[in-house]
Amino acid sequence: MPDEWQVTEVTDTADESGRVEAWEITLTRATDGVTVGLFLPKVAIESTAVACALASTDEAIDVLMHRAVHPIYEPNLPETNPWQLSGEQARAAVLERVERCKRDHATVTTAVLKARTAAARKAADVLAPLRGVRIDPVKAAATRLEQQRALLLAGT
Repeated sequence: MPDEWQVTEVTDTADESGRVEAWEITLTRATDGVTVGLFLPKVAIESTAVACALASTDEAIDVLMHRAVHPIYEPNLPETNPWQLSGEQARAAVLERVERCKRDHATVTTAVLKARTAAARKAADVLAPLRGVRIDPVKAAATRLEQQRALLLAGT
């Protein structure tokens, strides 16, 4: 049975220079309390969506959270370079990797909140700062296309 990890804390932060805004995210394994800290630049959600041809913020968050714990279980499994694939192939590859992690190793969820109403639970969602990032699928697809053209022109 896969381990269950919970996102237990999200804190606004920045790198040492103060120029890269980020979140410090704490993931906690439910069975033994082991924690993993993740420094996530705020541009990572949109960058991941563009690179992997993802259509929503929730998909990008799911990919990023599972990327944080998957190496614990399969440290030698190489990451597929999404820029070497078409958008459809990149999306399929990253979603298959997340499903593999969920099926064989670990799931990542948010900590269960004990609020009485759905509105109170939503207001207390630890991932709310990340969910506030909006991905424009048309802009993301256009950006991906521009990047792939640039890579082709550069001969990589």
